[in-house]
Amino acid sequence: MTTKLRLDFGNLPLIEAAVRASFDGPKALSYSLVNSIHAELKPSFPALTESAQFEIAPGSGGMQTEFGPAYLPGAVYTGHTSGLSVSVQPQVIVARWVKQPALEQAKYPRYPALGDALWKAVEAFRKACGDEYPGIAVVNMSYVNFVASSDPAGFLKTYFSEESQLPAMAEAQQVRKLEAAWSEADDIDVRFAVDQAAAKLPDGVTPGYRLTTAAGLRLGESLDAKAGMDKVHDTLQWFFLRLISQQAKTEWIYREPKNG
Repeated sequence: MTTKLRLDFGNLPLIEAAVRASFDGPKALSYSLVNSIHAELKPSFPALTESAQFEIAPGSGGMQTEFGPAYLPGAVYTGHTSGLSVSVQPQVIVARWVKQPALEQAKYPRYPALGDALWKAVEAFRKACGDEYPGIAVVNMSYVNFVASSDPAGFLKTYFSEESQLPAMAEAQQVRKLEAAWSEADDIDVRFAVDQAAAKLPDGVTPGYRLTTAAGLRLGESLDAKAGMDKVHDTLQWFFLRLISQQAKTEWIYREPKNG
């Protein structure tokens, strides 16, 4: 998989990255279907467990699927050498990387590896479903950064560009939450959210903010899922550059984008 844009940061506080493929409708997950998927993914994801929580399917209007003794709410495939995992649920498949501060883990393996994990899982799901494969309706990607900060009044001014700040909040003494979402001219939905939070790091509990950026696209007849995801990824890269301040770029050691 290739992409037009790759952002390089030497010190980005990234803690999670995920890509999602949402389906036209839910598919009940039988044990045989989940095991058939694992047979395809096992060389890269040797471990299989039941999902502990539901994944929200971007673009869906609510999930209606069949549950019972013969069906699972979802399955998680883990054990990848890069720390990636794949979650398969009735209406969405998610490939995710989460930073594990307590472990000596490889760095974020980048978008091509994340996308490769997703499309391998989608293909395994398609083969297992056969004629009942629902088809992909929406593709989505998100990043989560945790920015350590003990300055709740100055956080936005320090890390956000002037154009992305809300003038009405200029005198805020403590920013707790800020969220906005809209649609771009090319039908891509973008969203960012800033939440006051605390992270358990090796040095102890650290106060700061969780910054989530996300983008998604409902697929049309003329755009396949992989091309759509590449489009979402590139939009999200440019969006992040517009969102953050020059000070943030300096602190996180931003390097000019490379092609390829």
